[in-house]
Amino acid sequence: MSRSVTVRVPATSANLGPGFDSLGLALTLTQDVTLTLGDNGEPPGGLGRLVLDAARSAYRLARVETPRELTASGASAIPIGRGLGASAAARAAGIIGANALMGGALSDGQMLSLGAGLEGHADNMAPALFGGLRVVVRTDDGWRHIAVPVAGGLRVALFVPDFDMPTGESRKLLPEALSKEDAVYNIGRAAMLVGALATGQWQALDEATEDRLHQPARAHAFPAMRPIIAAARSAGALCAYLSGAGSTIAAWTTDGEERIGRAMLQQGIARGYPGRLLYAEPSAAGATVVGET
Repeated sequence: MSRSVTVRVPATSANLGPGFDSLGLALTLTQDVTLTLGDNGEPPGGLGRLVLDAARSAYRLARVETPRELTASGASAIPIGRGLGASAAARAAGIIGANALMGGALSDGQMLSLGAGLEGHADNMAPALFGGLRVVVRTDDGWRHIAVPVAGGLRVALFVPDFDMPTGESRKLLPEALSKEDAVYNIGRAAMLVGALATGQWQALDEATEDRLHQPARAHAFPAMRPIIAAARSAGALCAYLSGAGSTIAAWTTDGEERIGRAMLQQGIARGYPGRLLYAEPSAAGATVVGET
């Protein structure tokens, strides 16, 4: 049985506008995490603790004795606290890595339930584990998810501001209740979004990514959000939205992603929110073991 595994895990974009806590998309932006049976003498820092906590939780769930010495390593390539699923990626890497070290003791359903429990929600965890566009709902006995095909040709420009919006703090801004009108508004657009992505009807994306649940509330903490989204659209983006809990703005297009990225960056700087640009595409790949020793 292996003593060391390296897992490649994707960044994810959740909510996608109206699909709060129920829609998530894996991206081609990835990072590698190595989980090793042994002690390298260095205490884990940052997301490394999340990797190890998730790995140990996987051992406990499988009723396999947890190794006394377990270490995680790998440089973080996914921005932290920016709405790109960094914590979900770390936990998914820990779960997949531990499962590989145990010889595949856990089912997909067990891994999702574990990861969602650690995260508190499954919209990032499902695509981090399994890739693609995932629709996920909580049921009485766990989580159910399905993969939705995404038509080819879509590209993503990501404006990543220099300030973070931790998920826990960002969620405190959300309203306790919605009117029936606002609930119907979001339900219809989430359904339209899934249909548009599956069929390549890109002209529907601008309307389909509108939202009345979380983005208006989070705009209070990120006043430049709406102007940056508007700049992306003016530069030719099919749509733009706050990725996850923020602060990243994701803009979708089929061409001209660098032009759109520059427009978002310039607007961010003009509004007092400098940042950087990343570019990606939807990815069918979730967390994958890419090396074993």
